[in-house]
Amino acid sequence: MSKTLQRARDTYHVGNLAPQLLSAAREMLEEVGPTKLSLRAVSERVGVSSTAAYHHYANRAELIGQLAAQGFRELAKVLRVEGEYDDGIRKLRDASLAYFSFARRNPALYQLMFGPELASGEMPLEFHEARDEAFGELRRIIAEVLGQGMDSVEVRRSALASWSYTHGLASLVIHGVLQFPATTTDERFVDSTLLGFEHLFKARAGQD
Repeated sequence: MSKTLQRARDTYHVGNLAPQLLSAAREMLEEVGPTKLSLRAVSERVGVSSTAAYHHYANRAELIGQLAAQGFRELAKVLRVEGEYDDGIRKLRDASLAYFSFARRNPALYQLMFGPELASGEMPLEFHEARDEAFGELRRIIAEVLGQGMDSVEVRRSALASWSYTHGLASLVIHGVLQFPATTTDERFVDSTLLGFEHLFKARAGQD
């Protein structure tokens, strides 16, 4: 490669290269999974040198951290359930459905967001802020259901329980442990599992 071409590759679209790299990384993630995701491979797809990519992302960990942060911001957005009703339980149900559907639409990204690579404390600040934002949306809904402040112990416990349920359900379906019937919809599937909770709570109430 000539020096002129190398310089052209290094400076190509430098102003908006970061979002281009992130977009390419997301495409590759869905195509080949996280193990083959590298700055070199992503820069090749965009058509720039890896040197140019390193100007925006210091290493692979920063790249996948920013990618996961993008996922959490999108998740937070779908959890902002807007409706013409004031029923908190209905909002919680719709949030569970929105969460489940998001995971099903973005299986590779979703698994990356909760994968072991992001468990370290070395992720960029944007990742932690985006993850807290998503969990904060769930806590907000739970607080409305319980009629308590978002920082109350009850809200925190209930939000954790709710997240555990929806995350578990989504993960079981994505990994094929639970079969998602071809004749059903996300809405029917989620409603069916929530009905199971209703059965359990009625049985518990009958014992008290």
